[in-house]
Amino acid sequence: MMDEEYNKSLKQYRKCSDRHILVVETDMSSSDAQSIVALSDKIRKAGNELVGLMKNNYDQLMRTKRYRKLLALYGSTCCGQAFL
Repeated sequence: MMDEEYNKSLKQYRKCSDRHILVVETDMSSSDAQSIVALSDKIRKAGNELVGLMKNNYDQLMRTKRYRKLLALYGSTCCGQAFL
């Protein structure tokens, strides 16, 4: 009976969550394991946000470098002086 209830609640949890952990093998209490899972989820989301910010900054840096390179190449031909 315990296994059936556990499997049923596990299926409900998997339907609701965007990610899931199959097995948590530890000697911790259930509330401690849940708090660790919640903290892990927060860390994952913060990491994803940080990676997104770094990617945007890198893309902007590459655009700026290309723009400055084009100004150096073509800026002097149009007006007689380079704009940097």
